[in-house]
Amino acid sequence: MISDPPPNDAPRPRPRPRPRSAAPAATTRWRVTLPALVLPLIASLFYFVLFPGTLLGNSFYTGVKIFLLVWPPIATAFILGESFRRRSPGRRDWRLSLLIGAGFGLLVAGVMFLLRDHTPLGDVLRASAPRMREKVEGLGMLRHYVFFAFLLSIAHALLEEFFWRWFVFGNLRRLMPLGWAHLAAAAGFASHHIVVTSQFFPVGPAIFFGLCVGIGGAFWSWLYQRHHTLLGPWVSHVLIDLAIFRIGHEILFPGA
Repeated sequence: MISDPPPNDAPRPRPRPRPRSAAPAATTRWRVTLPALVLPLIASLFYFVLFPGTLLGNSFYTGVKIFLLVWPPIATAFILGESFRRRSPGRRDWRLSLLIGAGFGLLVAGVMFLLRDHTPLGDVLRASAPRMREKVEGLGMLRHYVFFAFLLSIAHALLEEFFWRWFVFGNLRRLMPLGWAHLAAAAGFASHHIVVTSQFFPVGPAIFFGLCVGIGGAFWSWLYQRHHTLLGPWVSHVLIDLAIFRIGHEILFPGA
């Protein structure tokens, strides 16, 4: 039996609302995060180990810095399709982040000077002066050391916080438990620093310095996660880098 068609005034079914755009798949997020984890390490092998002080090596150095700057916005906007403003469940507290970050930076800087003056690490640093001078000169930084010290301590520290904390850690925490995200981001951050320090110092101190970098990276990602701002990690990073370059200046230019 065929039913009669409904009258014209019968209520029509409401159209279903369009589903919101789904979050990117985990595989897509891994595809943009894994290159960020490993490419700085690979590039450091080229510019500090395989081709140091050459045009090719310096090109890798410049290239990886460009990658740190352009990959997060490209991957976020065009591959993940996400906004740069990430909503966090907690309250953004830039003042407390700044206070904690500055305190941590000053504490680490003080410990560094104590280690230099009162432990065998000071002798390791002084014995490595010729190698340090060779590497710094190969990168074209020796003649303008103070300029590069401030540039790397301020601008480059901000770039690294944007890349390693906002982008790398910010994506890893969506892919794994929070503790593992801190650990993975810190390991990626430390890995290329171990390669760099191994070109200045013996293996033991190089690994020690690299692990210290990893601990700092884990603390900064924790601070970012806690207060939802890069201000504290950045200021902390600046203070520690300035202390590193200050010690480097004393070693490279004794008596200056």
